[in-house]
Amino acid sequence: MGATMRIARHCLSLACCLIIAGCSWAVQMMPRDSGTIYRGIANGNGMGSGNISVEIDGRSYSGPKFRTASSDSFGFFQAYGGTKSVFGVSQTFGGTVAVKAILSSPDNRGLRCDLTGDGRGHAGGICVDDRGRVFDVLVGN
Repeated sequence: MGATMRIARHCLSLACCLIIAGCSWAVQMMPRDSGTIYRGIANGNGMGSGNISVEIDGRSYSGPKFRTASSDSFGFFQAYGGTKSVFGVSQTFGGTVAVKAILSSPDNRGLRCDLTGDGRGHAGGICVDDRGRVFDVLVGN
């Protein structure tokens, strides 16, 4: 195999790794009754959903997360100039994104999360477990 082919293969491997890594974010949770920080990971599919996994006091929770609302906008436009007109589409991304997650453990305990983020992997909010324990949550790298 030639040097060019090896470089191309390495670049492709690196690109795939970056794409996969770009869809994962660190999760940190702190209960309001102590200063313990619990850690986990959030994975996204790039289309508004994904999974969150976190371990709290030796119990693993995991489940789906979904984008439930956003301040993105979309519109059509028509511009005129002299004797010509142009049609187009305008779309803006960013702003506020609302995310909900429903996590469960193997022994059927639940953790419900409401998060608000920027649509680029940074979010904050709260999770509440079945016993009413509230956790402040940060998501991001």
